[in-house]
Amino acid sequence: MILAPLFWLAACNKQADKVQNFIPGAYVNSAKGDYAQAEDTLVITLVKDNTYLITRNTTYQAIRDGKLLPKHRQVRRLNGLYDTQNQVLDETTNGRIFRFEPDKGLLKVNQAVYKKIN
Repeated sequence: MILAPLFWLAACNKQADKVQNFIPGAYVNSAKGDYAQAEDTLVITLVKDNTYLITRNTTYQAIRDGKLLPKHRQVRRLNGLYDTQNQVLDETTNGRIFRFEPDKGLLKVNQAVYKKIN
């Protein structure tokens, strides 16, 4: 009975480590609608301890009269802090929460779902 809390704590730490070890890498998402299409790549790198750099590369093309207009590219660098208790990455610039699903190879940000590619 005395050891039960210790086993529970160890199991929680193991799951937190699994999520945190999964975070670094590249993630992709693409979306297409009637008026635009976009491709988004997130590269997340560990800076130190629970601090991460998130580099977001977005390519966007408007669609007018069924034709693709020229591509627009944007690169943003954002900071993130890993919340060990909730096992999420808090993006500090815009306040978004990054949720990771290591078993599925996914990252979720609001309604967007990113697939980890490396």
